[in-house]
Amino acid sequence: MLVKDAARDAAERIRAEHWNGTFPVDPVAIARSMELDVKFTSMLPGISGAIVVRPGSAQVLIEDTDAYGRKMFTCAHEVGHFVERRAQDDRSYSFVEKRGGEYDLHEFYADEFAGALLMPASEFWKQERKLGSDYLLASYFGVSPTAVQKRRERLAR
Repeated sequence: MLVKDAARDAAERIRAEHWNGTFPVDPVAIARSMELDVKFTSMLPGISGAIVVRPGSAQVLIEDTDAYGRKMFTCAHEVGHFVERRAQDDRSYSFVEKRGGEYDLHEFYADEFAGALLMPASEFWKQERKLGSDYLLASYFGVSPTAVQKRRERLAR
């Protein structure tokens, strides 16, 4: 299975298990229902978020000065790291999200997971036909216009 398909399938599974069915999808509520501790805090310059997992505990840290849409995508992205590593039975790790940092398969998985979690494909296309504007779509899904553009690009592949 391709990484993008694994990430999308995992996002659908997590959304089905932990989502209340209303838009925008709330990744903080999902993370907390998965027993992840989510904290909004001041982080070092250039850092959007992090996840630290140790046996018995998992914490998602999100830069509190980022825009709302960025915070929500970062949270979903960190949940994606958690889901990927849990599937590998890795119980102790951490990821730090640096803007413009190294982009490997773990980052690709987490981005794809976040996009699929927050913007399910069928709802994305339905709302795109209805709303048209990236800004209106971003508002509907609670993400940034950049996240909307990236989601469209990835779904078109």
